[in-house]
Amino acid sequence: MTNTARQIVGGLLAILAAASNLQGQQNAQDTAQLLADFDRLQSAASNAAPAAKAALLLQASDAFLRLPLGIERNKRLAQGALAALHSGRTQIALEIASKSGQSRERSQPELLLVHLQALARLGRLLDFERLAQQQANQHPQVVESALRQEERYLLPLAAKALRTADQPSGRTLFEALAKLKPVQSYRVANLGLCLRQIGEIDAAFEIYEYGLKLAPQDLELWNDYGLLLRATGRREKALDAFRRSVAIDLQRDEPMRGQGPAITNLVHAESMHPKKNGTDPMATARIALKKRPGATLLRRLTLDVTLDRLCKGSTTRNRAVVDRPIGR
Repeated sequence: MTNTARQIVGGLLAILAAASNLQGQQNAQDTAQLLADFDRLQSAASNAAPAAKAALLLQASDAFLRLPLGIERNKRLAQGALAALHSGRTQIALEIASKSGQSRERSQPELLLVHLQALARLGRLLDFERLAQQQANQHPQVVESALRQEERYLLPLAAKALRTADQPSGRTLFEALAKLKPVQSYRVANLGLCLRQIGEIDAAFEIYEYGLKLAPQDLELWNDYGLLLRATGRREKALDAFRRSVAIDLQRDEPMRGQGPAITNLVHAESMHPKKNGTDPMATARIALKKRPGATLLRRLTLDVTLDRLCKGSTTRNRAVVDRPIGR
């Protein structure tokens, strides 16, 4: 190679090196700007009103996804996953959190929480339960937090599982929710209903009785217990449970008074044959209808009973109504 050729090649290499340096400097500046944008948007979202928060997190998610792989991005994995999750990018949040499981960043409890949350929101119950069971001993608080925060997504998934081959998964989830501290009576009631649906009647009774000891003033729990008693042929005990639920309902302050569910079941079961010296449920039914004018079944039952009593008052030859199954 001649000196001239060497000079030309050297000049080209110098130009390429300079261009590479400039490109590197530009990339570093771009990365620094993305990091600054992400941190700024995250901070703004933490103090924003709900209406603005999702938009800010969406922008933060955009900035995070454009970050090159590296130490600074890894430091923000949990924040990036959260930004994606809470801006509606659930699948992306899952990918960020699950891929981090192959690296040391998975030791961050925040990433495990996002992973579980994303699985719940995507309807992947079996994967949620598998991961929760794997992490229950190492990160019990994270698993419990995921159960609480994603309950509205998990409950319909568990209810659906009870009707399919995934029935054990549905039961496992209802049991896990019922064990959360502090124990909530509605979660206990959900587990009782689950056990009833899968035919474990004795276990269902035990769960309802446990729930009533914890929350003896829970009118919905008394109503559900009454339904189980009625379904197993224990009519008098069912009536007692419905009456207890209605009595608790009538003790509540306005505007909740009269909103309880047991009055419909009590009217249906008792009004045709009221006990001597017993309380007529029709008065309570009228209170409930004022609060719930759209309660079609209760209105129909009340009308049927009223007509039946009027008919009995004038003649015993005919009945105004005939017995019909509930809900038809």
